[in-house]
Amino acid sequence: MGFREHLDEVCKVDGAVAASVMGFDGIAIDTVTPAETLLDIESLMVEYSGIMGQVRTAAEGMQAGELSELSIGTDRLTAHLRPINSEYFLILAMTPEGNQGKGRFLLRVTAPKLKEEL
Repeated sequence: MGFREHLDEVCKVDGAVAASVMGFDGIAIDTVTPAETLLDIESLMVEYSGIMGQVRTAAEGMQAGELSELSIGTDRLTAHLRPINSEYFLILAMTPEGNQGKGRFLLRVTAPKLKEEL
């Protein structure tokens, strides 16, 4: 199964707007966008990649351990980010009304599968 198939599976959760495998440098490897939105999702995910990198560096620098998950919520969108390895992470953007718990679960089980493919 390739990146696209894994992302399609993640996007089956209620409320999914987009899912992507991204590098910490902000470059998307693959993205699936099953829902229409007025937001510039791709630019938002690039910005969130910078935040993810800063939080990861801060956690490691403060000896809090490796970052395992980051969620960013606004009144229009919730993004869940999960590292795949030291270079890439998985991001799921959802509507606030979506099934957040299932979305986070799908990221947790999908990240190791993507790690094998990288």
